[in-house]
Amino acid sequence: MVPQATRQASTGATQLSWIGDLMHRHPVIAALGLVALTLISHVIILATPGFFAHDEWQKFDHIRLHGFQDFARAYGEIKAGPYFGYPMRPIGFLQQGVASLWMESAPLLAHLVGVANHTVVALVFVWVLRRADVVPTTAGLAGALFVLSPLTTMATGWVAASFDQLYVLFLLLGAALIVRLPDGRMSAPRAAGLLLATSAALLSKEVAIAAPVAVLLLGYLARIAHPDRYSWRPFGIAFFVVLLPVAAYLLLRAPAIAASLAGHSDPAYLPDIWNAPGIVWRFFSFPFRIKLVEMSAGVFRSPWQPLAAAVVHLLLVGAVGWLFGLRFAAAYVAGYFVFLLPTLALPNPGAHVLYGSALAMSLAIAATLERLLAMQHRRAAALVLAGVVALYAHNVAIQVRLYEHGVCQVRFLTGVDTLLAQQPPGSQGIVVVLKDGELLRVANRAVAGREPYMRDGNPVVTFDAPDQQAGSATTRVRMTAACALLPEPPLAQK
Repeated sequence: MVPQATRQASTGATQLSWIGDLMHRHPVIAALGLVALTLISHVIILATPGFFAHDEWQKFDHIRLHGFQDFARAYGEIKAGPYFGYPMRPIGFLQQGVASLWMESAPLLAHLVGVANHTVVALVFVWVLRRADVVPTTAGLAGALFVLSPLTTMATGWVAASFDQLYVLFLLLGAALIVRLPDGRMSAPRAAGLLLATSAALLSKEVAIAAPVAVLLLGYLARIAHPDRYSWRPFGIAFFVVLLPVAAYLLLRAPAIAASLAGHSDPAYLPDIWNAPGIVWRFFSFPFRIKLVEMSAGVFRSPWQPLAAAVVHLLLVGAVGWLFGLRFAAAYVAGYFVFLLPTLALPNPGAHVLYGSALAMSLAIAATLERLLAMQHRRAAALVLAGVVALYAHNVAIQVRLYEHGVCQVRFLTGVDTLLAQQPPGSQGIVVVLKDGELLRVANRAVAGREPYMRDGNPVVTFDAPDQQAGSATTRVRMTAACALLPEPPLAQK
């Protein structure tokens, strides 16, 4: 939904008009081009031999040890859970289980699931924009920018974060019904589709509880884009239709929500409203912090980096306001944060939760770039293109880190499995000695909470590292910078 003036001015953007022409005349070729762009731009993720965290390996272990049917029964269950951060995500877990089937035998296929999700979301995003009367050039460019956005990289490369892709996909399918409301009405089939899409999103990830707010935002955009034929009535009906499954979900999980609010929760999911200002700052500055991979690492960087990144992002907001009006600038900021609302009170949400924010950012950049070219503001357009390059550089930086993490993890697990296989029965496991905090995170994520690395409820792999309590095992090994394990003398010999 863009202003009429934007649609008129866009005809002058000859530098980008080939995108619109391709989409209008050869939509299948345009779609295949977007698929190819997604695959090529994520080749580093596809080539990664390992995985980001223990979450994926736990699913792999469950299926290998107990079978897929038992996995589906355990993770496909709908229940309130002990606290709100407890994942009730049956749709996402079932897909994660399917992806885990190839984790050991063919890692490329496991990673391909995340990249395929990303491809489908990008295609649906472009389709929704076209249904909302966004011109083909802007819609196609927004789809390409979404594919390349660093806000989407972690959810695409981390198999266990595919929940973020799935809930966005289902909500986009619901949005496809809503964006036609200025020209239609809330019919029974449309309402049923909204109910189904919202329910599927909620069963993919709990942040979909922000869906009613998204409906209000779409209604606001429709009002400023189509003031001559706008009516609040169909959007009001859509709001209450979407609110129904959200209310049912919150009612089901009311005991878990109460437990979290009372402080009876995992520390990582313990909400505190005073976390919000700092989290908002980190979310807003993240896109243009080119070397930042994990959100938690942001607190260890110099203060000028997030400030500079936030200023660049503010320039984008200012450009949207200058070219399209302050109401669209406000709508952009709201769109960027709408699906982050449920996470703002958490102490340390990860970068993968920004996946939905990439929708608003990609559309804002595409519309801004096209308008600047149409108005012959080539220098300003060049600055925007420089920002696009910086964003993709950030995307690549995240992919490279995931690849390095995966390579290190494979080497570490190979060494651990070899050592454990060589130990006699009754041995107490191994202690890994290391001082590098990054290596500790890789090693810990490779074995934490995994059945094959537990014995009588205790881990058989422990770590002698800062802030870690080493086990009593006499087999001590040192983890090198190359993630290999070398013999380390027992403490008594030192």
